[in-house]
Amino acid sequence: MTKFSYFTLLIIIFSLPGRGQQPVNSRIPFDFDWKFTLNDQTGAEQVQFDDSQWRSLDVPHDFSIEHPFDSSYRSGAGGGYAYGGTGWYRKHFKTTTTLSGKQVDILFDGVYRNSEVWINGHYLGIRPYGYSSFYYDLTRYLNPAGKDNVIAVKVNTREQPNSRWYTGAGIYRHVWLVARNPVHIAQWGVFAHTTEANSDEAKVDISIELDNKKSKVQHCTITAKLIDPSGKVAARAESGVDAQPGVTTSKQNIRVGQPILWSVDQPALYQLSVEVRSGGAITDTYVMPFGIRTARFDADKGFLLNGKHVKLKGVNMHHDGGPLGAAVFNDTYKRRLLLLKQMGCNALRMSHNPPAPELLAYADSLGFVVIDEIFDEWADGKTPAGYSPHFMKWYEKDVENWIKRDRNHASVIAWSLGNEVREQYNKENALKITGMLMAASRQYDDSRPFTAACNEIVNVNNFGMAQMLGMVGYNYQEAFYKTDHEKYPERVIFGSETVIYPYHPGSCWQLRSYDQWLEGQLKDYVAGEFLWTGFDYIGEAGIGDVGSGCDFWKVWPNWPWRGASCGLIDMCDFPKPAYWFRKALWNDTPMVHIAVQTDESARNREVCSFWGWPKVETHWNHNKTGDTLAVHVYTNVPEVELKLNGRSLGVRRWDLKKEAFLFWEVPYEPGKLEAIGKTADGKTVSFAVQTTGEPAKIALSPDREKLKANRQDLCYVAVQLLDANGAPVPFADNDISFEVSGAGKLVAVGNGDQQSHTPLKGDHMEAWQGKCMAIIQSTNRKGKITLTARSKSLPMATTILKAE
Repeated sequence: MTKFSYFTLLIIIFSLPGRGQQPVNSRIPFDFDWKFTLNDQTGAEQVQFDDSQWRSLDVPHDFSIEHPFDSSYRSGAGGGYAYGGTGWYRKHFKTTTTLSGKQVDILFDGVYRNSEVWINGHYLGIRPYGYSSFYYDLTRYLNPAGKDNVIAVKVNTREQPNSRWYTGAGIYRHVWLVARNPVHIAQWGVFAHTTEANSDEAKVDISIELDNKKSKVQHCTITAKLIDPSGKVAARAESGVDAQPGVTTSKQNIRVGQPILWSVDQPALYQLSVEVRSGGAITDTYVMPFGIRTARFDADKGFLLNGKHVKLKGVNMHHDGGPLGAAVFNDTYKRRLLLLKQMGCNALRMSHNPPAPELLAYADSLGFVVIDEIFDEWADGKTPAGYSPHFMKWYEKDVENWIKRDRNHASVIAWSLGNEVREQYNKENALKITGMLMAASRQYDDSRPFTAACNEIVNVNNFGMAQMLGMVGYNYQEAFYKTDHEKYPERVIFGSETVIYPYHPGSCWQLRSYDQWLEGQLKDYVAGEFLWTGFDYIGEAGIGDVGSGCDFWKVWPNWPWRGASCGLIDMCDFPKPAYWFRKALWNDTPMVHIAVQTDESARNREVCSFWGWPKVETHWNHNKTGDTLAVHVYTNVPEVELKLNGRSLGVRRWDLKKEAFLFWEVPYEPGKLEAIGKTADGKTVSFAVQTTGEPAKIALSPDREKLKANRQDLCYVAVQLLDANGAPVPFADNDISFEVSGAGKLVAVGNGDQQSHTPLKGDHMEAWQGKCMAIIQSTNRKGKITLTARSKSLPMATTILKAE
């Protein structure tokens, strides 16, 4: 296709009239065929600027991840030693006559940061915050149909450090062109929420903002329908409204008989359809998924979903996608949430910024509840170039877009206004800004509670800030759960950040004993916890690896780490030992899993970096027979027998109230180490590790065989080194090169080693713990995609995919 034909085709497809009526409104993907270059470009916002030598690419795009990590970069350890700079994007497009008379907006799901936007040389505005979705009206600046238009976007991340974690840089989320009739539903202008629900009936309130761009009052009829998961209309409401010039709000109430309630176990989604008619024609139609459910928190019972107690088994999630950087595609969100779901996770906290809309959509459809968070800092900043200088000017607009964009998601159960904000040290500012943020937020949703994640709970209690919140997040403050529950009996308490390892005796922040850890696991008044973190991430380099116990801060930051290893799953989506511990803890399905020391420090079960896990892996390889090795067995069954080469090493009873997992010390000898668990009714489950030889072959395991030829589908290909018997070699570090041919491209490579500096956008990667990952992206071509992997003298390995 030519430079402009893809866009023109979309306009035609999305604007076709239906059933003889006028064209309805359109939301058109605007991700493809951008031009890009680095550094300042004088006059790049002007139409006549020559961008012919610029690079052509699609968004989402992160120009920071395209550079090697470097200890000299001013982003520092917090930002993952990542590149910061200026990037320019330009996109040429033509419209057709179908847009005549329509309002045309451009919607950015996320641009990091200080984005400035122009259309045909006209300045549209700046958005300092890199995590807000935002839009501009292009209508009056567009050229007539068939004429060239140019969107220009400048991104500036030169000022560093501007975050405590890796941010990425550029247009890192999707972009949309939105075309609407003059009388239409405003952007994010529908708000539906369930006021009552049980198995017999549900009541849903709907608010619709009509935007009338005409100069006179327009009489409109609004019809709302709830369509059940089988496609049947379950309920409807209709009302008339006189839409004044500007925005007019209309409200409706719908009753649904015998509703199918949304839950974490059965995330049933209806479709809410809102249709606007004016002058005898449909002027707008808006359709969205909607889950019917009630959610509330109780100071004694914790979290109640549809009236039933649900313990929040949650993780914190940063926004990067590992080797992809911040330019994360839809497949990555789904893949990662499925991994968490299989572990038993049911809750997510968005740390510390609004997520991509697609992540929340998958949370809705897969059955997660979400604490949706907006800020890591308010007016008192944490980094020299962070959001704080912009806070007072921009917080109201950022809050508006955040709440309005996300409020229809069934998964969202609370709004978090901030994380560990420095206002915790200033009573006046803590109370003032908490009140400001709550007042701004409640304009757009007062159906959910507001919270903040607090790591200075004594100050927050004394100031009265905690008492202003509907629920209080405790970051590493387990020691205060019991006393605060007694002192503040009306308070809802949850662990907004907790470490993944249960043993931290002494004075590590405020987690001082196993009993305190158990309090959060077993008592209903603690609504649940959000582990730090679900996945390893770029930035906060060395967390989870550096130091032991509470001495982390004495040795941090520490190059050559580029990221944090505190996740249950590594940066390439390979589960770590902590994942299997949580799977045992959070699931009823009987299981056992073995992890064996890789470092002498693991011999002491109570020695661990504060955010980390003891140095153990799933293996049975060691260089000296007779050495005693620590062995972890993670289980949820009451009895486990450990065997080495068929010999019993004893039977042990497991009781969570006494210990988190079973711990053996075993003299090493090559062979097979097996754990056999026995359930209360006598059934058995087992897991074994065995000694392996040297790498003999490469195994490629794609997570799917078919991709859509849409330029955005991904296939993750796990790469595992095997010995001659086909067993995984746990510590192999072979360098593996990749080649992709056909209807796809290699978009990223990676491994789980946070000290690796091999480019993530390159064509080779060393194995770490015997594994690495290659990520393939589809193009617009259909056909065969072949991935070839090579390493030294090992046989070449190939896998074949299909794009259709």
